[in-house]
Amino acid sequence: MDVQTLLASCYASVVSRLICYPLDTIAIQHASSTRRPVFSVPFRTYYRGLLPSTVLVTPGIALYFTSYRQSKSMLIPHFGDGTITYLLAGTIAELASSFVWTPLEVIKSRLQISKTAVEGKLSENLKQIWRTEGIKGFYRGYFMGLVVFIPYNGIWWTVYEHTKKALPQSWPIASQAALSGCLATIAGTCFCHPLDLVKTRYQVATTTTVGRVGGERLEDARGITKVVRNVWAEKTFGRGFYRGLGPRLMYSAPSSLIAMAVFEYFSPDKTAEKAVSDSRERLVNDESLEERL
Repeated sequence: MDVQTLLASCYASVVSRLICYPLDTIAIQHASSTRRPVFSVPFRTYYRGLLPSTVLVTPGIALYFTSYRQSKSMLIPHFGDGTITYLLAGTIAELASSFVWTPLEVIKSRLQISKTAVEGKLSENLKQIWRTEGIKGFYRGYFMGLVVFIPYNGIWWTVYEHTKKALPQSWPIASQAALSGCLATIAGTCFCHPLDLVKTRYQVATTTTVGRVGGERLEDARGITKVVRNVWAEKTFGRGFYRGLGPRLMYSAPSSLIAMAVFEYFSPDKTAEKAVSDSRERLVNDESLEERL
């Protein structure tokens, strides 16, 4: 395992989360239809769940980035440094990290929509999920998460890698990564937001906060199909599927900008160079072996 990549991903996660966490909370509240006027609660409320979220999410991000880098390095000799490699490496990274991501997303989302200090406690959420749904509750929306994030990651890494190549190589690597990450996030988020909204609403459907909303929202817990029908009915022509897109972009774009700048600064991506070097070395060794034979 690449220790430098592992540490850089941890730095990126912590820095971006500390700066952008309130925007993430607002985005989650919009997507789950539990939002409240921004200044109606103390600002510290928007940092509710920050510590457990950072502790929980950082390992997932570290696993994700290291999986992508290693997969990319292994795929380049076979498919080249291009779109197919980026799509496959992003998919592998998502599949590898999804078992960690899903429970973390379920818990984080519940903490962020909570309206009381008790509901905002990590221990209370863990007990409620275990008591009412068991281990399956921690993986609520797992398959929906794969439906959302496999295409998201394919789009994200493809846009990111191609944008980084197109930018002037004289730019500092952190600047290249920042702009590339921002554009990749805008593209991926706009395309996959409806699926992400359905996933988020399903994951928080059994919480006390959603229970207070009442009405059709109580039926979200019945399944993904019911969530889709409810969202469709809430806005004309299905516009409800893009509820919270603005707040989501307001969080994800700067968060990605910061995270990728920090990540590439501490661990510049040299997988393509390494893969080509390894391939040449293998070719030389093969030719040398043939000459001996």
